[in-house]
Amino acid sequence: MKHFFISFLTVVLLLLSGICHAAAQEFKVMSFNIRFDNPADGINAWPNRVPLVEAYLNQQMPHIIGFQEAMHHQVIKLETMLPGYTRVGTGRDDGRESGEHSPIFFKKDVFELINQGQFWLSETPEVAGSIGPGAVLPRIATWAHLVVKSTGKELFIFNTHFSHIGDNARWFSAQLMSERMKQIAGENALIVTGDFNLDITGETYKKMAELFQVNNQLLNATENEPSFIQTQHGTFNGFGRVDRQTFIDFIFANPHFSVASASIDRVKDGEVFISDHWPITVVVEMQ
Repeated sequence: MKHFFISFLTVVLLLLSGICHAAAQEFKVMSFNIRFDNPADGINAWPNRVPLVEAYLNQQMPHIIGFQEAMHHQVIKLETMLPGYTRVGTGRDDGRESGEHSPIFFKKDVFELINQGQFWLSETPEVAGSIGPGAVLPRIATWAHLVVKSTGKELFIFNTHFSHIGDNARWFSAQLMSERMKQIAGENALIVTGDFNLDITGETYKKMAELFQVNNQLLNATENEPSFIQTQHGTFNGFGRVDRQTFIDFIFANPHFSVASASIDRVKDGEVFISDHWPITVVVEMQ
């Protein structure tokens, strides 16, 4: 009888362990502004950075990546670097191939695509190439509705790149993003990646963070990373030509996720920078 009880207890503990393990899944999420292909960047021009980008991505192999500032031929190159991924997202100028893309890449063996979309950060979000108030160029947000193949759990990913000019333009974009995320994702699992062009110490960033928290239950998953409080380091490095690196790239997640770790990956090869932004990653547990 005693032996039976111990065996029964062992089985129960193993079952509980399995349930707990299945309840939370870890995913690595990356946000990476790769810098558009600009020959004027000299030693840091795209062709010189390609090997560094490819080696880094192959080392990290995130489950989900939100890229920013990629021209179409750069997106095609990223697809060759990441054959195990599916990509969504188009060019901001025409909704096809022209202009910078903010694509989302995700591992095709882990996720299945349910739906996808893109909208412009303007007063006419469905009009390709439209420009928002205070901005000087079209800006976009790309989204993907995914299902985890192993569990059937669903999640939404949004990826964006706000205007480099005008706090008013960025605040408009933040409000539109919040509204659209609520409409599209509702209260489902949600992760947001992007280059927001908002310094983490600025008032507009604080307004956006509060709006995202109140309206979408989103928190900055990278804010508690220790180096975020080191003002001499940030996510925008300007290829080493800026006096102060600022924190303008973020990953947000809602309560369907807990943050296990976060990092800013400062990758260089001699004088060659991986980009004028450092890629950032978080490991989240999906409940």
